[in-house]
Amino acid sequence: MKKINKFLLISVISPLFLLTGISIYSTDTAIFREIQNSKKMKEVLAIFRAYGDLIDNIERQGEDIVFIIRGRPIYYKNGKMLSEEHLSHYPDYNSFFYYYRKGSLKGPPDPAPFPYNRSNDFLNALLGDTEKEIRDSSTWIGFLGHQVFVHRLCIEPLKKIDMKINEYAEASKEVQEFISSISVIYSMKRRKVAGTDNLSYHSYGLALDLIPKSYTNKQVYWKWSSVFNPDWGNIPLSRRWLPPAEIIDAFEENGFVWGGKWYHFDNVHFEYRPEILYLTGDAFD
Repeated sequence: MKKINKFLLISVISPLFLLTGISIYSTDTAIFREIQNSKKMKEVLAIFRAYGDLIDNIERQGEDIVFIIRGRPIYYKNGKMLSEEHLSHYPDYNSFFYYYRKGSLKGPPDPAPFPYNRSNDFLNALLGDTEKEIRDSSTWIGFLGHQVFVHRLCIEPLKKIDMKINEYAEASKEVQEFISSISVIYSMKRRKVAGTDNLSYHSYGLALDLIPKSYTNKQVYWKWSSVFNPDWGNIPLSRRWLPPAEIIDAFEENGFVWGGKWYHFDNVHFEYRPEILYLTGDAFD
């Protein structure tokens, strides 16, 4: 079984490497040479950049790349991140990765299938299988005048986001009004994504829902909209409730994606997905 030295791998991971596939010359990293410049390489390195401190090692087993996390193998196979138990059924699972566009929206997001069968294996190995285990690695912090309970992975990013949004508020009345409009911020809550067996990112303390006092008669969540509008995917942005662009930028600059950029939109939702943002080819602070 071949292994990769994670400290040597860290030294070669950079935005330039992700974009160009610069050669790795260390013998410890030779197992990745055959997948240079490939989607597989970019996705594997995005995971390592995002969560390397929590990953014990990366190994090659036959055609598979295997992440060893707390002594448990998680297999990367065609974009899926699966335990050995689920590996033989990998075609049944959705990819762990998806395309995400940073910056302002020009119109409704492009159609995409809903990830009804996304495995929980990777996050369970990384953060914990039980609510107690995850909560023991989480804490309360202040955020935009509210208290939120989040996993420790999110603490520093959220501190930076809070600081950035308050800086924006000094120059923007719209941002000031947005902060004042927040009624509650939902953070950790053990639950499944509606209509699936996927655990929500809220279950791991990796997501926030910024709930306003009013949606001002605009659309905010695809599932609610689909009840009365079969063409919900084409609802124009002017009829959707949207946070100010500065709010979205602050989150994206610190590793969070916004649910308003999903085809199955959830416009109050932000979740910590640094690996998705690394795949855009842009670094963030």
